[in-house]
Amino acid sequence: MVSTTTPEIKLFGIRHHGPGSARSLLLALEQFQADCILIEGPPEAQEILDFVDHTEMQTPVAIMTYCPDNMQYASYHPFAEFSPEWQALLWAKKNQTILRWIDLPMAHRWAQKMASEKAALSETLSEHEATEESDPLDPLDRFAQTAGFSDGEAWWNYQIEERLNASEMFATVAEVMTALREDSETASARKLVQDQQEEVLREAFMRQCLRQAKKEGFQKIAVVCGAWHVPALELENTQLPNAKTDAACLKSLPKVKVNCTWVPWTLRHLSSKSGYGAGIESPQWYQHIWQGLDAPARAAVWLSKIANLLRQKDLDCSSANVIEAVRLANTLAALRQLPSPALAELQEAALAILANGQDSILNLIEDELLVGSLMGHVPSSVPTVPLQKDFEQLLKTLRLKTSAEQKTLDLDLRKDSDLQRSQLLHRLKILGINWGYLNKVGQSSKGSFHEIWTLEWQPEFALLLIEASVWGISIETAANAKISQQAEQTNDLGELSNLINLAILAQLSHAVPALIQRLANCAAVSNQADQLLATLAPLANVYRYGNVRN
Repeated sequence: MVSTTTPEIKLFGIRHHGPGSARSLLLALEQFQADCILIEGPPEAQEILDFVDHTEMQTPVAIMTYCPDNMQYASYHPFAEFSPEWQALLWAKKNQTILRWIDLPMAHRWAQKMASEKAALSETLSEHEATEESDPLDPLDRFAQTAGFSDGEAWWNYQIEERLNASEMFATVAEVMTALREDSETASARKLVQDQQEEVLREAFMRQCLRQAKKEGFQKIAVVCGAWHVPALELENTQLPNAKTDAACLKSLPKVKVNCTWVPWTLRHLSSKSGYGAGIESPQWYQHIWQGLDAPARAAVWLSKIANLLRQKDLDCSSANVIEAVRLANTLAALRQLPSPALAELQEAALAILANGQDSILNLIEDELLVGSLMGHVPSSVPTVPLQKDFEQLLKTLRLKTSAEQKTLDLDLRKDSDLQRSQLLHRLKILGINWGYLNKVGQSSKGSFHEIWTLEWQPEFALLLIEASVWGISIETAANAKISQQAEQTNDLGELSNLINLAILAQLSHAVPALIQRLANCAAVSNQADQLLATLAPLANVYRYGNVRN
């Protein structure tokens, strides 16, 4: 593709997981009609873009990148339905527009971290830590306070996320971010970001990707990135590093092997309370905003939702209460010179009218109201490891479903299907995947045959399954291998007897004989009475099962 005309470039600075940003971005893309969209995200995910518009793909989902040779290095890039990047992906697919991820590859980022760790024993990524950084909106606080807002978060929500149409926002955001990055009073905040070598490399890589798109002849290039990065991608700015400087900066970067896949995610894990750096305070509120209701309807529907949740808790809340709460929310907005009530006004009105001023009442539904438990779904054809495929097949066979909501599973071990479900949960426990917790074990004259489990799936279990694949290609073989190694690494008789008990619960026929022999060998040379006594309780459990577990 060759062209002599100057391409038009639009920089769309957004907030990750912002419904107003997403809506405004869609309007801007419709108007601009880009022929190439560059999105801040891991280039390793380029090969799995075809799954974005798959009929089985349901948000929230996340791109999971991981280093197969060092599994402590893994990251998630999550997307909700209201995430601007997700809507840009869908728009590009619908309009058959070229799509590219332009963030610094994780292969380089992790190699840099590994090198830094070896050189200076610096902190590395903890297991399952998402590497996506939070938007550096802290410098907005002072700016927002001069405009009459409590902090930058409140300003951003009011000006952008809670508006149905803020398509003019992008030019304003670029100006604000440029000023904040240059302002002497925010120099310390700017320095904190820019002095980080990874940030320098990331923005250099993004600029190079933008230059490459221009070189290939695309005429309308849209760049979707975190708002803070916009000033660093304005190529006409002569104060920015040129192509030669950026190329030298990126030259000879170390690299490690990286794999990539899609995994289900949850609204709960989009919450900042989950520890996710770019998280949002109230995912359900943002989901509510995304529905596109006008301000009066938005307030009425939200407060009606609160009333319904209270009624589910057997708390009295009438329609008249909801009407009065809507009036109070609108009055609070007017007193604060706001055109319509935001979440703060709605919550205050709910507290005063629907909860009779009692915080404890709203606390009962706070998690369900503001965070939620919605869990996404990815197509079965998404690339993954054999162990995960075996797990998915077991779910189908045993008619089990992963869910972010807590669910109770009552098992009668005299039934073959229930017995196999119990074995699966115990095998997963051996592999470190605590999907279920055993609450109660019932007894009869013939032994134990009743188990009650509490199940709650966590998105990070997908990574644990990949980690566990080093033990085998099926859940059974992996559990056999791992528990056998655990036995070889201990001489403690109590621990060995507990492993035997767990292996029998999981029906690991290959591991049990070896575990028993290991226990016998260690007991033969042990003269510690306390350890010998510690074996009694777990071994006694073996006899409690009778023939229930065959």
